Amino acid sequence: MSNDTTSEEHRARRNNFDLVAPIYDTLATVVFAGAIRRAQTSLLPQLQGRQNALILGGGTGWFLLELLERTDVGKVLYVEKSGNMLDKSEQLLLAHRPDWARRVEFRLGTEESVLPEDGPFDLLVTNFFLDLFSDANCAQMIERLYPNLADKGRWLFVDFHTPEAGWERLAAKSLFKVMFTFFNVTSQMESRRPPPYQTTFDRLGLRTEVEQHFYGSMIRAKLLAKSPG
Repeated sequence: MSNDTTSEEHRARRNNFDLVAPIYDTLATVVFAGAIRRAQTSLLPQLQGRQNALILGGGTGWFLLELLERTDVGKVLYVEKSGNMLDKSEQLLLAHRPDWARRVEFRLGTEESVLPEDGPFDLLVTNFFLDLFSDANCAQMIERLYPNLADKGRWLFVDFHTPEAGWERLAAKSLFKVMFTFFNVTSQMESRRPPPYQTTFDRLGLRTEVEQHFYGSMIRAKLLAKSPG
């Protein structure tokens, strides 16, 4: 019984960004010179015509405002594990566009908080979310989220990537080692490096429609779609 309790307590602490919520956006901007924001908004013009969206690990809420401003998404389910991040997101929306509040449901929780009746979604957003998990857990997470994507839906994926070769690979490995270690300590983040996302995307038949690279190629933004048939 004590082992089960310890396990539950560990899962509650794991990948929880409450501690760094006040400085998260500033830290990301300073380290990556704005590339993180540019990457997340780069494919918004491709997202017109989406009726309902699921955002997992939405962070402090600035991306939510961009999505609502620059697309015609009708309804958003915004799921965030960090209570501090969720509060910041809701306060940001109410401060800037309270008239959009009816378009968003804020939900404290994880992927397990997404219910079958919530979907399917024609837009799934995982911006810097899948990199939180170990290789095995990342694959399981993608497999778990996949059924929530409607047949003609799109998956907006933005995350860190380790380049295949050359000086960029060496630079990325050094930078990621420092960055991931910081979040391992402050947020109990389980991963130690960006996991091999594409392996699972390929296995599930998710094809890349559009792809853009940022900060060299250490950050990649992709719009994924289910392969026909």
